[in-house]
Order: sequence, then structure tokens, then C-alpha cells
Amino acid sequence: MKFRYKVLFTNLILLSLGLGLVGYLMIHKNFELAKQTQLKNAIVQNNLVQSSVEYELLQLLNSVSDNSETSNNNTDNNNADNSNAEKSSISASSIAAQLPQIGSRVSSSVRSRDSFFYIYFDGEKVYTDDKSDARIGDTLFKNLTTGNKNYVIKEESQKHYIYVTSQSVIDEKNLWIVSKCDASEAYTLLDEQINYFRLIIIVILIAESAAMYFISRYMTKPLEKLNHVSEEIAQGDYATRVNVKSHDEIGLLAQKFNIMAQAVSDHVDELNDMVHRREQFVADFTHEIKTPMTSIIGYADTMRSLELPREEQMMALGYIFSEGKRLESMSQKLFELIYLRRHDIEKARVHMADLCAEMVKVVEPAYENRHLTIETEIEDAVLLLNRELFITVLVNLMDNARKASEEGQQVEVTGKFVDNMACNIRKDKTDIGEAESTDDGKCMRAYEICIIDHGIGMTKEQAERICDEFYMADKSRARKEGGAGIGMSLVAIILEHHNAVLSVESEPGCGTTMRILLPW
Repeated sequence: MKFRYKVLFTNLILLSLGLGLVGYLMIHKNFELAKQTQLKNAIVQNNLVQSSVEYELLQLLNSVSDNSETSNNNTDNNNADNSNAEKSSISASSIAAQLPQIGSRVSSSVRSRDSFFYIYFDGEKVYTDDKSDARIGDTLFKNLTTGNKNYVIKEESQKHYIYVTSQSVIDEKNLWIVSKCDASEAYTLLDEQINYFRLIIIVILIAESAAMYFISRYMTKPLEKLNHVSEEIAQGDYATRVNVKSHDEIGLLAQKFNIMAQAVSDHVDELNDMVHRREQFVADFTHEIKTPMTSIIGYADTMRSLELPREEQMMALGYIFSEGKRLESMSQKLFELIYLRRHDIEKARVHMADLCAEMVKVVEPAYENRHLTIETEIEDAVLLLNRELFITVLVNLMDNARKASEEGQQVEVTGKFVDNMACNIRKDKTDIGEAESTDDGKCMRAYEICIIDHGIGMTKEQAERICDEFYMADKSRARKEGGAGIGMSLVAIILEHHNAVLSVESEPGCGTTMRILLPW
């Protein structure tokens, strides 16, 4: 189920429960108020009937009392007790006999269209004006005392009636007046309110459903965009992004999603580049190893199958030896390349003047064979380096300068402190070969080593790829000199371990400047 429908149904359920509870409480309160009004009217009606009946009885008792006094004047005082007893008996029987007539007179004077009453004397019903003559239960008479009233509500013939009972004592006999009033108006009002509320709640829920549908659709639209974009990214379209317009939590989520998508895209590009580089590495390695192996196999097969003169044998053996040495050099550099990518290096304090002098001794024989001169100008400094690895860096750079130079040319090596430059050496290993400006145009103090040749030079594209494995700007010249295109890759990794920056400045036909910046 879509999120918008969950929001819609949740709001409908909560709204229905809220409206139902409020409607129930309001209707119940209105019904109770209407019922209390009906009950008050019934009590008033009962009081009116009770007062009228008691008044009629009082008139009757006063009339009987007057007749009794007249009779007592014509008798002896000796018969007073018998007369009083006879008077009591006459009063009780007179009351019972007169109550139907009294009830009839009261009914004609106080009875309304929707009200009736019953008269009970000494537990017996003596009068009622209710033609239905409904049966009255004992509940109305239980625990009834003079001055109090009992009431019940009963349903009769699809109508509701309120029965109210009051009690009086006449000549030690209980006189009960039961009034019956129609209370159907309160229940009719209850039914009308329930029906009206049902209609209102249906209309409100329909209107609220429509409103909440469009609101939830509007609010969840960014989530649908996120879902759509995530599907596109899952299908491989890493360039797609979410169009962020809101500034709420969903907008913030969309921004984070775009950041995540960009990170994924960068990571995928990096992985693709790494895969490409690996494939290129394997292809280049296969190609590079194929050339010397072809030469070795070819010359070895020739010597094995043919009788060659001594001079040709020595030439063939020379090719086999040189190509074997080339394979040995290649394997050694590959091993160092792999090792340095997986391990840290140890560093010690090294004097740069001594290190450069040692480097010159290593490359000097090869330079003399090409009639090249080395000019050095080294400012001594003590830096934290791995001596052997850094000599490897300088030897590789010097070897590249030798290969790019023509006979009789000069290669210059300089080393000095630099500062107040418009660059800053980064500490992050991933930033080798890059520099960034600082706010104040100054940088930390650094030691700069430059190797400058005046040879064939390189284009900008060649300079950017110089540290790629097996890349050679001039393959024929490099192979002729015994190169395999691994040296500069090894240089880049060693410089990474030293937090150093390598920059290349070169133009075709104008030579190349290799500049190393070492933090100090």
C-alpha cells in the first residue's frame, strides 16, 4: 500500500473516531437534557394531580368532620368512644368510595392530552383515566416515603412514558398518585439527532477524504520522486538527481539523497576507473612481457636449431641477457609497487645533500655513457624520509631525464627551501600532484627538489598520464633504453607515503622540469 493511502486511511480512522466520540457525547448530553425536561414536566404534572386529589380529599374530610360534630351534640358523653370509632370507619370507607369521583373531577380539570394518572388507595387501584390501563410494576412503590417520588421510563406501543409516583397518608392508609406522561419527544429528538449526525459525518468524511487525498498526494510527491530516482539509480543511471524544492524534513532528506547519490556516482566512477586501470594494467603488462619473451624465445630457438658462428651466438646471447635483465627489472619494480600499496614505510632523519650525492653516484655511469653532464646545487636540510625509497624516486626521475635528453646535454638538480608561495602542501595522501591556494597566499615551509632536462619534452596530456602503470610517452625510445613504464608509478606511490607533491612542467622540444615539494 502506498504511503499516501496509509496517511489517508489513518486520518480517516482518527477523524471518524474523534467525530464519533464528540457526536456521541453531544447527542447524549442533549438527550439527557431533553429527558430531564420531560421528567420535570412529569413531576410537575404529578404534583398538580396530587395537590388536586389531596384538596378534594380535604374537602371530603372536612365535610365528614362537620357531620360528625353535629351528631355528637345529640348523644351522651358516655357513647363518645363508640362514636369516634364509627367516625373513623366511615372516613376510610368514604375515602375509598369517593376517590373514583374525585379522580374523575381532577382528570377533567388538570389532565392534558399526553398525560394520565392512576390513584391507588391502601394498595388497590381505585381510579385511572388511561384507557390502555397499562400494568404498573412494583418498582414505583418500593422504598417510597411521604414527600419523595419514584419514577420509571417505560416503552409502550413504540412510545416512551414517564411514570412518577407520590405518596400521601390518609387515615393511616397509603394514597399513591401515579402520573403517566408521554416522553416520546425526547427519544424522537434523539433519533433525529443521530440521523442528522450520520448525514453530517458522512459528508465530512467524504470532504475530508478528498482534501486529505490531495494533501497527502502533494506531501508525498517528493517521496515518490525519491523512489523514482532510486529506481533509476538502481538501473544504473547514476547521474539522475532529485529536484529539491521544500525546506522541511522531506527536502532535507532529498538533499541528503542527492549527496548520497553523488557519493555513489563518484564511487562507481572510481570503481569503473579502477577496473579499467586494472584491465589496462593487465593488457599493458601482457604486452610488455611479450616483447622480451618473444626475443628470448626467438634467439634461444635460433641457437638451438642452427649452428651459428661465434659472433652471432654472442649477439644472440647478448639479446637474451638484456631482455632477461629487463624482465628482472620489471618484476622487481612490480613487486615494490604492490608492496608499497599495502604497507607503510619507515622513515628517518636524512641529510638531503648526502642523499643527492649518493643518487648522483648511482646514475653517473649511465650519464657518462650518453655524454651527459649533471649540474647540482643542493641546499642541505634534514628531512624525515625513507632513504632507500627516496633514492629510488630520484634515480627514476634522473633516468627519465637521461632517456629524454640528447648526447652532450645537461641535466640540472637543485634543492632548496621555499616558503611564502601561493600554494599549500596537502597532508592527504590522495592529493599527490595537487596544490591549493590559501586565503593569505602563503604556505607552510617546504623543501623543493627540481630535476630539469632540456630534452624532447612532453605534451600536457602526456604529462598528466606520466604516473600511469606501463605508460610511456615515447614507447620506442623507452623500450630502446630498457624502460617498462612502471618507474613513475612507483615514484608516485613513494611520494604519497612521504606526503609530497609532484608537479610536471614540460613542453615538446623544450625539456621537462620535475618538481618535488617535501613538507618540512
